[in-house]
Amino acid sequence: MTVDRHVRFNALRQQAAQVLADGGASLDATGIHTMDVARLMEELCIYHEELKIQNDELSLAHTRAESARTHYQTLFSLLPLPVMLVDAQGAMVEDNDVSQDWLGPPKRFHHQDTRLTQALDRQDKPRVQRLLSTLDASRKGQMSDVKLTTFDQFERQVDVHVARLPHDFHHDARFLLVLLDRSIEAARLAEQGLFNALLDSSDDLIYATDVHGRLMLANAGFLGVLGVSRDRALGRKLADFWPLHNMTELLAHEAEVRSGGQAINFTETIQWRFDRPSQTWAVRKFPIRGRRGDTVGVASVCRDITAEHHEARTSQLAVHAFAALPVPVALTCTDGKVQRMNGALERLSGLAEQSLAGRALHALLDGQSDPLPMADVREHVLEYGQWTRLVHIRHVSGRSTPVHAHVSRVRPTPDSESMLMWVMSGGPQGWPVADPQGDS
Repeated sequence: MTVDRHVRFNALRQQAAQVLADGGASLDATGIHTMDVARLMEELCIYHEELKIQNDELSLAHTRAESARTHYQTLFSLLPLPVMLVDAQGAMVEDNDVSQDWLGPPKRFHHQDTRLTQALDRQDKPRVQRLLSTLDASRKGQMSDVKLTTFDQFERQVDVHVARLPHDFHHDARFLLVLLDRSIEAARLAEQGLFNALLDSSDDLIYATDVHGRLMLANAGFLGVLGVSRDRALGRKLADFWPLHNMTELLAHEAEVRSGGQAINFTETIQWRFDRPSQTWAVRKFPIRGRRGDTVGVASVCRDITAEHHEARTSQLAVHAFAALPVPVALTCTDGKVQRMNGALERLSGLAEQSLAGRALHALLDGQSDPLPMADVREHVLEYGQWTRLVHIRHVSGRSTPVHAHVSRVRPTPDSESMLMWVMSGGPQGWPVADPQGDS
């Protein structure tokens, strides 16, 4: 239809040109035949109608184009992201309201608007220029970790998304830039990195599981015990790594924490391999609550107390052995005050340990008008290693028992102060009688 219209238009124009050429300046109404006039008028009327149709179509197209331009201009202005149109050098041609909030109002009296290039970091400015110069037409590009300083001197970390517009829009190159703020995400990642570094630097073993038993969190210490990396452990069930013979105890403890909703302390014995000794852990388990207050997981803080447990057991055995010694024994500080005494000495004196704790050992001796020279005893023990003397232990009933007191120095722990251990011998039948060498 459009081809026919142009053909008729060209034919009509040729006919008019031919008439003007034949008649020249002397052309008048008498030189034109009636048939030619009627045909020319018909052609002119048809062409006039076609021009009216074309004018209506152009008006409608213009209206649609203006409506589309207004629509996209509104979207451009109200987009909640900084959007700008720049040239090949990065000079801004147009930007939206959010971009002006970031970079300030446009510079009206400058030849080029360089707000973007001035806001970019010195190290990131060449990167953005290189991206603009190498981007092909109708292609998109992206650049991450770009730093810029906004109009209010606030530093932001953004991702730059670039799209080069086709040449139909502009004769020279035009680029559409969208800035995606990553500052909050970068701060969150930095905080998460600090949190992970804090967890990894802890001596405790820390992990957390969800309601299905999958690992949500694990620090470096716990991953070292499991022998796997973090990316292989997270998201998998703890049962895939935990010893099967200890799994029942673990599930029972976590179920108790989830059902009760309170933190509970446990002592767990774990044996990772049968050819290796078991480990004793002091475990603090507490529920992890979501935003609505429901329990979404259980966190565990574990500490290996195998050595402490063994030491406590050894100390407990030593205490039982001390209490079960068949000879009277007492532990005093260097100035002679009673700290501990066993059952044999309690039976010999008739006094309980609680009644003599913190009192001088002189209270047990019979017939001693003057206190023992504890300074001399201490110096003698430090010099010769032992002090021996015949003393009399007084019973609450008034009976007195002569015994040989053998004093030596002991130190319960390497960091504690020295103490004196008094071992009594030579009393009733059944006690071993010591050789009184070194009596003073």
